[in-house]
Amino acid sequence: MRKILFTKNPIYLIFIVLFISIVFSLLLYGTIKLEKNITQKMIEVSTFDVISIANNNASSIEKSLQTSQKAYSKELELNPKLRTQIEENLSLLLTSNIKYAYLIYKDARGIFRFLADGAKENEKAFLNQKFDIDNSRWLEIFETKKSLIIEHGFSHQLSITYLVPILRNNEVELVLAIDFSIKKIEEINKILNWIQYTIITIIFIVIGFLILLLIQTFKYLAIKKSAYTDKLTGVYNRNYLQDTENFINLNEYILATLDIDYFKAVNDTYGHDIGDKILSQTAQIITSTVRINEDIIIRYGGEEFVILAKINRNDNLSALNVIERIFKNIQNTQFYINNQEFINVTVSIGVNLVPHKSRSFSDAFKLADLALYDAKNKGRNNIEIYDEIKNKNTESTLSINEIKDAIEKKQVVCFYQEIIDAKTEEISYYEALLRIIDKNGNIVLPEKILPIIKGTFILRNITKTILKICYKKLREEKDIKINLNLNPKDIIDNSILQLLKNFALEENISSRLGLEIVESEDLINCKEAKDNLLMLKGLGYKIFIDDFGSGYSNFIYLTEIKSDYIKIDGNIISKILEDKISFLLVKSIIDFAKEADIKVIALYVNSKEIFELMKLLGVDYAQGYYFSTPQEIKV
Repeated sequence: MRKILFTKNPIYLIFIVLFISIVFSLLLYGTIKLEKNITQKMIEVSTFDVISIANNNASSIEKSLQTSQKAYSKELELNPKLRTQIEENLSLLLTSNIKYAYLIYKDARGIFRFLADGAKENEKAFLNQKFDIDNSRWLEIFETKKSLIIEHGFSHQLSITYLVPILRNNEVELVLAIDFSIKKIEEINKILNWIQYTIITIIFIVIGFLILLLIQTFKYLAIKKSAYTDKLTGVYNRNYLQDTENFINLNEYILATLDIDYFKAVNDTYGHDIGDKILSQTAQIITSTVRINEDIIIRYGGEEFVILAKINRNDNLSALNVIERIFKNIQNTQFYINNQEFINVTVSIGVNLVPHKSRSFSDAFKLADLALYDAKNKGRNNIEIYDEIKNKNTESTLSINEIKDAIEKKQVVCFYQEIIDAKTEEISYYEALLRIIDKNGNIVLPEKILPIIKGTFILRNITKTILKICYKKLREEKDIKINLNLNPKDIIDNSILQLLKNFALEENISSRLGLEIVESEDLINCKEAKDNLLMLKGLGYKIFIDDFGSGYSNFIYLTEIKSDYIKIDGNIISKILEDKISFLLVKSIIDFAKEADIKVIALYVNSKEIFELMKLLGVDYAQGYYFSTPQEIKV
């Protein structure tokens, strides 16, 4: 599992900053709550005496009016003496804290008016003067008929209005109002305010940092998406697979590998722009066929895609149906190369229905790739499902450990197939072909070996073993020439290069040992590989480009590495008698090779008719079952 650094993935920092923001918000809420609790306690202590005095005065006023037959407000209007007495009593209530004491009523129109005011003469309100209330809570007293405290907050003190109802016939007739203030405890207030301001400042800083993080995260996700997305097809690329393969739950998917058939012929015939268009349209078909948010599509490289189809309720048939629909939709689609012309494209698909039985994604992928290999060998344009029982029990399959044992026990051998001079029909070269003799004496072919060890060090060891076998054969037989196959990684492997350098020190070895390289995207784009091929040519080795025309043909590339021979892909040769495009492709390759002074070898020459046509087109050499089958013989 990869170590994830916060600095590389800002998403994790966002969670931390959010947590810090929540903590400080809770602290701010706590200080506000604390200030309210302190204020409430101060009100309770400071208002006790005032409330008691106010209630007593209200009771006294009520008693003085109880004998009246009129409304209390009317009685006070008509009785100046009583009103003056009440005002004198109210004035006695005024202190440094109690600012106002007054008696009011609400007239028929709902307007509050003064009846008595305990203020000084120059400040006293006159009888029936309108009183404007500044808080709707004044009206509550007429509904509740209970005393009411209204708080007015200021910075250094609390201003409070205490209202006492005076009832007549259980209705509020008058309201005694006392306005007083309470000084806050200034030191506590300062500390609480400082804490609040500090927390608010921190919260704003954190929010600012969070905004920056969000911006950074969006950029990060955009870059990540770009890094994980194949620019041509819009699906995931190999980077995505490398970063996530350890986290893919193989219990939830079936694994399929899809390869576009004869894609190299499309590139060579119509150009790379059309090839890119075919790739893009194929990806669109796959994307439109799979289930959104369930299945995963990855362009693995070149024309190969990996599809992870999600299993629903332990039913892998539903996932397999997705793969089958992809196969049919591609078959039924017309791929336009211009406004008028179109071609039909087919694909080969290998499926691993039980990837969860493998120890890792890589192992599961190799089994799907093995099935893909089988699909190609059976003529392409089909779906092949990996058969665990078949591959374990048949005589033609080996495990990785068995292949390792075969190398150690010298069970790796070479069969040789003749390469015939088209003019003289005599043997010019032998191609060394990998074989393994298993413990039961059965012969295991490369297609049952190479997919299993693909991407492992065992592949390098197999190459070194074949090199040593061919070297020994060349020393034994002084008059023959042998070709052997190298993969692109062999060309940049120091141990294999050193082995070839050592062989070249011996006279008449490198000139008789041909190196066959399957052209690939990796080889085309790797400067080190090109440089090493030129170095090997300088040592006397002949360079053969194998399966030319099968996928990545680049005629300029042939001149860059100055190859001596090209071997035209056998799948194209096998269709040359009935397929016009194959015929034109072979003809163009031969014509170009002659101009570039490169010799041409035709593969899969399995009949006299094909051989005669090849000679007519001017091919230099031929190889196929028409001449011989690979055999373990002493040449």
